[in-house]
Amino acid sequence: MTMSEQPQFDILVVGGGMVGSALALGLSRQGWNVGLVEGADRKALMQDPEEALSVEDFDPRVSAISVASQRLLEQLGVWPDITAGRHCPYQTMTVWDGDGTGRIQFEAAELRAPALGTIIENRRIVRALFDALADSAVTLIDGVRVSGWWQDGHTRGIRLEDGQTFGARLVVAADGAHSRLRQWVGLPTREWDYGQQAIVCTVRTAQSHRYTAWQRFSPTGPLAFLPLLSESGDEHFCSIVWSQDTEEARRLMGLDDHAFKAELERAIERELGAVDLVSRRYAFPLRQRHAKEYIAPGFALVGDAAHTIHPLAGQGANLGYGDVRALLDELASARSKGIDPDNELVLARYQRRRKGENLAMMAAMEGFKQLFGRDELTLRWLRNTGMRWLNQLGPIKNRIAAEAMGLDA
Repeated sequence: MTMSEQPQFDILVVGGGMVGSALALGLSRQGWNVGLVEGADRKALMQDPEEALSVEDFDPRVSAISVASQRLLEQLGVWPDITAGRHCPYQTMTVWDGDGTGRIQFEAAELRAPALGTIIENRRIVRALFDALADSAVTLIDGVRVSGWWQDGHTRGIRLEDGQTFGARLVVAADGAHSRLRQWVGLPTREWDYGQQAIVCTVRTAQSHRYTAWQRFSPTGPLAFLPLLSESGDEHFCSIVWSQDTEEARRLMGLDDHAFKAELERAIERELGAVDLVSRRYAFPLRQRHAKEYIAPGFALVGDAAHTIHPLAGQGANLGYGDVRALLDELASARSKGIDPDNELVLARYQRRRKGENLAMMAAMEGFKQLFGRDELTLRWLRNTGMRWLNQLGPIKNRIAAEAMGLDA
């Protein structure tokens, strides 16, 4: 069978995670003929998470969904389904320097917002999106991996490991940080290793998290306690992301649970009292990666396929949803004017909207990492003085928070 005889789509999205599935759903709602390729089986993605009775019942992968990302999910019609299950809106964020006296506290009340954001397990978001996809016009091709890329004139597409071949005018790669499509198309990246690993797990603490996201910086890396809420309303669960220099991370991963809990209590300065329980721990290396170009003829990158960022600010998913919003905007405009989805000017506008913003956020996070990773006395004094000063300047502090949340401040 020749390429021209293969099933054709207007747009083919590869990768059905939180970003790719949201993009496919939004494109379908605009009227495009959309295909979505996902290597996992849809039945597994649509399973109801078990009720959270212990630390092991939560997904270790969570996201701090900003107000701007929430609005996108509301527009897609999936937010009510997401929030029908367990989720935790947080009203406060407390950030402090573990080697000094600097501390900043952000309050939703000061911004006249119901919350600064919402902590949600990734699988809950994906499940809600796949439930919506099941009732949409999206053609879902699941349970098989992509094995190659091809291009034939104005049609390009992918080959699957089972021999199927699908073509489209536009292919969008949402296949993650190690995107094979990005590599096959030949879009190079700038990247470097942070020399750190992120340890993630779920804990239960003696004291309530008080609907607060906690983050403590130390010279070897930041520690975040992100509040979780069980179906019964138990406020003692938190998801932790502990980014540490590689050797220190390996030492921590080698500890038994009792010793690890003791280290965790010390690192968070017992802000939530004793750490009573800890789930299975996972560690993954941290690497910053940014594609030099987000687009090629008939091809675009979104989410982690285009950029990965240090988790210290929890902005990875929100940057991905920013990509989705921008691409949906540009393709909606193109469709209203009768322009093909692979039009080079349409794709160029998408890249122009997102590349600068993503680079700015990545530069800011790198700056934070460098600022708190150095232990010189003068620098330590400056950063602690700066944090105390900023905490007292309500309008400036709130403007920073509003920008991060995507509020119209």
